[in-house]
Amino acid sequence: MKRVHCQGAPRDLGLDQGTALRDEIRAAVGGDTVRGRLLALRPDPATESLHRDVRRYFPHQAEWLESMARAAGVPQRALVRALAANAASATPPVLAYSGAAGTRLAVPAPPRAILRTVHPEGRFAAAELARPTATTPSAGVNEAGLALAVVPRPLSPSRFRAPVMLFARDCLDRFDAVEPALEWCLSRPAAIGGALLLADATGTLVGVDASAPERRPIPAIGGWLALGAACGEEPELQKTAEIEGAEELDSALAATLASVAPVPGVSLLVDPVGRRLRVPGEEWIRVEPTGSDGA
Repeated sequence: MKRVHCQGAPRDLGLDQGTALRDEIRAAVGGDTVRGRLLALRPDPATESLHRDVRRYFPHQAEWLESMARAAGVPQRALVRALAANAASATPPVLAYSGAAGTRLAVPAPPRAILRTVHPEGRFAAAELARPTATTPSAGVNEAGLALAVVPRPLSPSRFRAPVMLFARDCLDRFDAVEPALEWCLSRPAAIGGALLLADATGTLVGVDASAPERRPIPAIGGWLALGAACGEEPELQKTAEIEGAEELDSALAATLASVAPVPGVSLLVDPVGRRLRVPGEEWIRVEPTGSDGA
């Protein structure tokens, strides 16, 4: 899985990603095909509304998006369309467990995903799983031990266009624990649809259900938390009487994820206590602190 590093102000983060992933981004949005270029030039009211909401509510990500498009040589509109498509996709479940053996998130990797380390200026550093075209991660953990995973789902019409998946980037930037991140996620404007899974270094787990106008928290049950095909309806979890160590925990999560995922694929393990993540079979990637206070 390809790795990239992004550092600095939002415009620098976008330039780093757009430069490192130019070929991947152009392939993802059809930037090297006549059809893709024509589609990117065609006006689309829904895309324009989404772009307006991103600029209004997520200005750092809007700046990142703009510089990434410039570095990759694609129109911003193409990246906004990619955001809309990714936010409305249906993905396999994400799982988390917290107990004496440790705390882990198990996350299916989206197609063509990359591993990204981010050192934003004046905010928390993070290690992330992300799509090449995305400012916001599919999963990640920051230097303070806040971890999360995104569950995209088809969006419902509402007064807001920006999807809840954009919360992931801002949460990793800003927060060091589940409680303040959850409070923020429950009150911010966003489109209806999707969910987030939050965890931190204390072992706290909670989900954020955004499938209705009033968002609600989803608690862990027996140390397990799963967000799957229907947000809040947990798939059948592997009944593990007692997990004795981290390796057993990793194996149990992998087996459980495989049992509920419709299509087997690459998965990611996230460890908020160790501030690290990894693709099975590879080495752990630990977040290197920037020395910022996350303000």
